[in-house]
Amino acid sequence: MLAATATGASSQPAPTPAADPEANIVEELVVVSRHPAPAWWRVEKDGSTVWILGVLDVPLPKDIKWRRKELDARLEGANGMITAPRLHAGLEDIFGLFKLFGMLRTKTPMEDGLAPALRTRFVADREKLGKGPEPYEHWRPMVAGQILLRDTRPEGAVDVGRQARAEASKRGVAVKAAGEYDLVPFARTALTSLTPASEGECLSAALDDAEAGPAVYRRAAVGWARGDVGAALQAPRRFDRCLLLMAGGPELWRKSTDDLADAIVSGLDKPGHSVATVSLRRLLAKDGLADTLKARGLTVIGPNDPER
Repeated sequence: MLAATATGASSQPAPTPAADPEANIVEELVVVSRHPAPAWWRVEKDGSTVWILGVLDVPLPKDIKWRRKELDARLEGANGMITAPRLHAGLEDIFGLFKLFGMLRTKTPMEDGLAPALRTRFVADREKLGKGPEPYEHWRPMVAGQILLRDTRPEGAVDVGRQARAEASKRGVAVKAAGEYDLVPFARTALTSLTPASEGECLSAALDDAEAGPAVYRRAAVGWARGDVGAALQAPRRFDRCLLLMAGGPELWRKSTDDLADAIVSGLDKPGHSVATVSLRRLLAKDGLADTLKARGLTVIGPNDPER
């Protein structure tokens, strides 16, 4: 079925879909905070605390304000802010990056290689945005889908995690990622693994999210700002689903979740408190961060549990 919606060489059998590690959520962690503010969790050990802010997985419309009182209070005197591991490329990777850029481009117009139904759908979605083919035409379908998603975002939408990091830096709180991984080898392997079928599925998933409409994103954003975790989790999944179609995607997710747990455990070894920002789905997924911390003997305390 995937092959029927993919590009050119559609006679290949569709690959077995990769397991989606964020598909299933630990239901008891899906709560509504008693305060009209984003939900926080915490872990404690020997008098030390790491406060965990579950951040919205999609950009926040600029007119939706969220209460910063808890963030400000927890940054006061914090040992640091822990963030998820990141993919990194340095100057020494410059030639590898040029090759990656070439792997993302097409010599022929992207729409010409799409199966008819997918092409019709893509054209309709870009025309709804008032866009011609030019911004997308020489990108691979996977990339074109992400560009179209970017074009659907409300003007001025903000990344909540970036806002929190900026606030920490402004207050002199050190921000440190739980790890850094080399971008080039991962991306090269991932891009090489894409088949026309899986790339067609990536584009189709991006169109699903674009077609969900702004009201869906807005409801999720409002829910997040008010501490309604269930509502926040209704946000369309965007690029994560595509990433998991690529070779190494689930393994990278597992490693980065484990490294994030390691960083939080290390944070508990210091007297006082630290702050962590974590994607809401990564935090709450079965075998995600909360489960990983529990497996290490720590109790993850929810938003409505009283502070000691």
